Amino acid sequence: MNRISYVLVLIVGVLTCLQFIPHAFMGYPAILEHIRKGEINGEASMGMQMIWIYSSIMMLLTGVWMLFLAKPIKNGNYLARLQVLLLSIGLIAFGLGCSYIAQEFFNPMFFFTVEGILLLLAVTIFFRKDTNQQ
Repeated sequence: MNRISYVLVLIVGVLTCLQFIPHAFMGYPAILEHIRKGEINGEASMGMQMIWIYSSIMMLLTGVWMLFLAKPIKNGNYLARLQVLLLSIGLIAFGLGCSYIAQEFFNPMFFFTVEGILLLLAVTIFFRKDTNQQ
């Protein structure tokens, strides 16, 4: 039984789903405002809108997927563990990449690094494999 791992994956999944709300419903209008002001123009404006919609949807889907993986993690499932490990690596890479781009470690995307570290802890230190699986 991986109660701590389960809770960590559940918390990060819920937070990621909740992050979708401001990202989609506050961030997208902000992008449109930058386009209206001419700060983003030409083909970049169309691309930025498409990227923003895609990233909003993927943020929600990633959070939902973590919610689906929480129970198998609790049961010690190896394939769920691998999936959460990959999600954690992706979140950590994204967060650190944003820190590099922003040239400051604690930037608005730093929270993704924290989420990735929590998932990494869930599938490493706190994880116990199911002894009934091959």
